[in-house]
Amino acid sequence: MKKVISIFLFGAIAFNTFAIEYHVSPTAHKNGNGTLSSPFNTIQVAKQKVARVNKNMSEDIIVYLHGGTYNLEAPLVFKEKDSGTNGHTIIYKAYQNETPLISGGIKVQNWEHVSGNIYKAQLNRDAKLRTLFVNGKRKRMAGTEVPVKGIGKWGEYEVKGTESWAYDSGTAIDGIMFRTADVRSYRNPEDVELVQNNVWTEKILCIREAQQVGDTTILKLQQPYGAIATSMAWAGKIKYHKEFVIRNAYELLDRPGEFYFDKQKKELYYYSDGEDMTTVEVMAPAADGLIVIEGTSTTSRVENLQFEGISFSYDHWQLMDIEGSHAFAGVQSTGMAIQYVSDGNWHPTEYNCVGVPRGTIQVANAENISLVSNRFERLSSGMAINMVNDVKNSVVTGNFFHDLLGNSINIGHPQHYKIGDGQGVYSPEVEGLCENIGVTNNYIRNVSLDFRQLEGITAFFVADVKIDHNDIAGMPYGAITIGWWWGNSGLPPSKVAKNNSMSFNKAGKTHLALKDGGIIYALGEQPNSVMEGNYLYKGRRCIYPDDGSAYWTIKRNVVDNRIPKIKSIFWLHIWRDNCHDNVVQDNYVKSNNIKDNGKNTIIENTHHFMTSDFSIEAKNIMKAAGIQDEYKNIVPQKEPIKISLYPEDFKDTDH
Repeated sequence: MKKVISIFLFGAIAFNTFAIEYHVSPTAHKNGNGTLSSPFNTIQVAKQKVARVNKNMSEDIIVYLHGGTYNLEAPLVFKEKDSGTNGHTIIYKAYQNETPLISGGIKVQNWEHVSGNIYKAQLNRDAKLRTLFVNGKRKRMAGTEVPVKGIGKWGEYEVKGTESWAYDSGTAIDGIMFRTADVRSYRNPEDVELVQNNVWTEKILCIREAQQVGDTTILKLQQPYGAIATSMAWAGKIKYHKEFVIRNAYELLDRPGEFYFDKQKKELYYYSDGEDMTTVEVMAPAADGLIVIEGTSTTSRVENLQFEGISFSYDHWQLMDIEGSHAFAGVQSTGMAIQYVSDGNWHPTEYNCVGVPRGTIQVANAENISLVSNRFERLSSGMAINMVNDVKNSVVTGNFFHDLLGNSINIGHPQHYKIGDGQGVYSPEVEGLCENIGVTNNYIRNVSLDFRQLEGITAFFVADVKIDHNDIAGMPYGAITIGWWWGNSGLPPSKVAKNNSMSFNKAGKTHLALKDGGIIYALGEQPNSVMEGNYLYKGRRCIYPDDGSAYWTIKRNVVDNRIPKIKSIFWLHIWRDNCHDNVVQDNYVKSNNIKDNGKNTIIENTHHFMTSDFSIEAKNIMKAAGIQDEYKNIVPQKEPIKISLYPEDFKDTDH
């Protein structure tokens, strides 16, 4: 698809006969007519113009975005009326070599000295601020330098079972206790967050109130999300006597590079890291996402849109929201708990108790959507691109992802275990499978910085999805995953997922914060699916077909599974006997250390090179993996500097 688009656009640009052109510049005057000499001054105006002329297209429409910053207070929303028609495409594209930035941020100015290295400025917003950038660098919420141990759970929260957010009835936990000597008296406790990870999950719990009782301080959870988060099972469980990071309080503002926003006073505080606060550029993300592409139903989609050569930065996200209470309570990967389940077992709900975060670019009920050669940096949403429901025949190709709180790309939804059952967040009229999507040639670094249980690229119940030729490294968890549903769940296998690929990727140095999972990872039965030609390095479990994985062909991968001082490294990890009918052949590994508990597994022609260099055949696979030549320009000359919001978890080691 990319080659066809490229050829067509070349003709349009060179001869100006195959496309209608409009121009937009953020420095233009109002009332421009969209020409090169008199451009529109906002994308919104250009979009309105396009919606008036696109009813019966006979050629593409190109909206050229000239260099500069396009500031948004709210996302740009594309509906059916904004579609390309008659098979033609509406293309929003950077003009020549200029750099347009779509930004959801606002500048914070007029800093006043408070004391020491602490400064403050006015910021007119009503919501918590979770992210701040100073001279382009991401800063941290003020927090504990050393995690604080809890001393137990506190209180009960009754759930009747009739609530919209409840699967059944029961009693949940209402708070967590700490020693008063270990915590502070927080003047705005509703801003405070508690962070704890457990094997492959991470919780970010939000507080509503702090109460001191003698030598104990109780941090009471925001409800009802607190009830949902404290009732989860398996690795989703909270360990009340283990360590928590406490953050986002003025009283914890004690280290360079930390900030805190007091929304009551509308004052932003920053502990200077040596910047000149009279000339500094400070950006506070504000817009709740940047682009929404969403049709009305599976029979009324947004169609034929392309975004090319654009930078996206400075959006904001307030975590998952249940009736005004917030948290980040992950089941696994991008799957978030959104319903109370008394025993924590999400399987009987057919995963209708599980949702996903919102993306910077949110896509649903859409077809022929292309995101090509864009840059996604300094973002705060759960993922940069979320193709969440009923997205067909679309591509995410040649993009640069860097400095994201969440992951780069998500496809599909855990509630798609059945399509059109009407039991989840989507009604039968609009619920649809995501299929025939290519995620290729993307460069991904420093992502999932805060939402660390998210792999770099994720997909749920999907069909004909190709996640190929990507370059991913430095992940707190895994790099790529496709699939959902566990073989021991008690549910029959889903019939949705099939014909998927995780191939020709270069991925490594994963699991820097969390355990379990694999560099590339699969769940559930996925007939006619393949993992081929990947070059994988530095991971505890490299290729991991987990619970219920079946009908995968795993061939011609190169796995450099050597990490000094770590012995339990598996290049292939087939977890249990409900993984079945997988074919593993012609792979090249350093150590032939595997776990195979599956049924009907064929493992043949594994070539291992523990004491020698990889063969020519293996080196050719390594050379071909990752970004293809057409997109090599997105790979920086130097590896980006590692960004860490959790220094204790991102030590500069080989693992």
